[in-house]
Amino acid sequence: MKLYRKIMLLIIAVVFVAIVSFMPFATLTVSSNIQDKVEDNILNIAKTVAKSPFIRTALEEKDPEGEIADYVDDIYNDISEVEFIVVADMNSKRYSHPVKERVGEKFVGNDEIKVIETGEMYISEGKGTLGKSLRVFVPIYNMNETTQIGFISVGTLMESITKAKFEAQGHIIIAAWIGLLTGFFGAVFLTKNIKKSLLGLEPEEISKLYNEKDSMLKGIHEGIVAIDSNYNINMINISALKILGLEKRYKIDTLIGKPILSVFKNSRLPHIVKTGLAEYNFEQVINNTVILTNRVPIKDKKEIIGALATFKDKTQITHLAEEVTGVKLIVEALRANTHEFMNKLHVILGLIHLGEVKKAQSFIMQTVENQELIFTDIIQKIKDSNIAGLLIGKASRAKELGIHFEIDEDCKLKSNEKGKITNHTLVTIIGNLLENAFFAVDKSSLNKKKVYFKILETDEIIQIIIKDTGIGIKESEYNKIFERGYTTKEGSKGVGLELVIKSINILEGDINVKSKVNEGTTFNIILPKGSNEVVL
Repeated sequence: MKLYRKIMLLIIAVVFVAIVSFMPFATLTVSSNIQDKVEDNILNIAKTVAKSPFIRTALEEKDPEGEIADYVDDIYNDISEVEFIVVADMNSKRYSHPVKERVGEKFVGNDEIKVIETGEMYISEGKGTLGKSLRVFVPIYNMNETTQIGFISVGTLMESITKAKFEAQGHIIIAAWIGLLTGFFGAVFLTKNIKKSLLGLEPEEISKLYNEKDSMLKGIHEGIVAIDSNYNINMINISALKILGLEKRYKIDTLIGKPILSVFKNSRLPHIVKTGLAEYNFEQVINNTVILTNRVPIKDKKEIIGALATFKDKTQITHLAEEVTGVKLIVEALRANTHEFMNKLHVILGLIHLGEVKKAQSFIMQTVENQELIFTDIIQKIKDSNIAGLLIGKASRAKELGIHFEIDEDCKLKSNEKGKITNHTLVTIIGNLLENAFFAVDKSSLNKKKVYFKILETDEIIQIIIKDTGIGIKESEYNKIFERGYTTKEGSKGVGLELVIKSINILEGDINVKSKVNEGTTFNIILPKGSNEVVL
């Protein structure tokens, strides 16, 4: 059975049982109240009439004019729920009766004896000339209140009382049916509302979805953080903690319900809740890891009820890119070195054929020393193997092109502790700028073809300077060179300098370009190391 049907049947059953259980008590209470009301009514009327001076005087004088009956008839017009008012003397002779012909006859029922003998007020059920009735007896005294001169009986037929009780019970039954129908329609409305809130899902389906979500959050490699409309964290997975380097500081259970800004001070998720605008593909560096963040609002129809951030760990991709870049550089260096050494081998072979063995030996020794000098110089100054490999490859490339590649003597780069600056970023910036410098120098008409490189690392920054004696850049094109598609190379897509400026902007660095046409270009880049701030 579906959940909404179970709830509906349960509510209807509860309402039905409650109404059925309540009806006997309600009926008994209403019947008792009707009886009490009738008794109070007839007793009050009897007391009032018994105290009437007119009745006392007329009864004491034996009502020679028959005025008591007319007086009582007038009373009937002002009261309700009373069938009869009988005034009688101490001999039970009636002076008033609803049936005129019975005035003057003796009172019937024998339950009046007590009021005659004791002068007490009481209520009794008796059968008179009109039938079985509930009636009250009240003594009537003379004007001096010294002698009882008769009594008054006011009553209502039991048939009328029973009818009133049945009418009240009918009202209760109608009210019960209304209550039952209200409970039924209320149950239908409530169950439909619950079904709508649960998106038509059954408990086992919800349980299945929860387990699937929990497994997904644990198994997914993307970091996920969600907040509600009050900016409190209501979902976060272990991957998020690992990517952010917080798995040792926090546990998932302790973060749920915490304000997002108390954990991640620079989080933009509250901004997403306020604006309702999504943000996609936001790159940042956290704990030496490049991550890509997407932020979207969570909506229930048109109402924003929270926000969700997902972020991918690009470290593995970056490592692969660095590996691929390293292989490419090694291949490029080997190709350039192979071409260079083939030329040298031809020289050595020629000297041997000419019988110049000593000159061949000298040439070999000089070549080895020059090559070792270049390698040793780079490795001593550049401790980062990725950048060192890049420079070695570029040095071989420069020789192949006939370019003097000068690496500054004061170069300094550590192998680690670069803050938020990654090897991938440095490879992207240096590799693209050197390649552009070689191209510019190669196309230059100047005889002096030179490229100068310097990298310097301090505790706060990494500075990169690259100068060339190439063809230069027009001042009007300074702002265009970093746009995608801008290029002066045939077959190039113009993405190199775009990648450079994008990498610098992510690190909040600065780049300064100076150039003169046919004289050369200088790029001066400052990259702040900074700290790995978390901005979800």
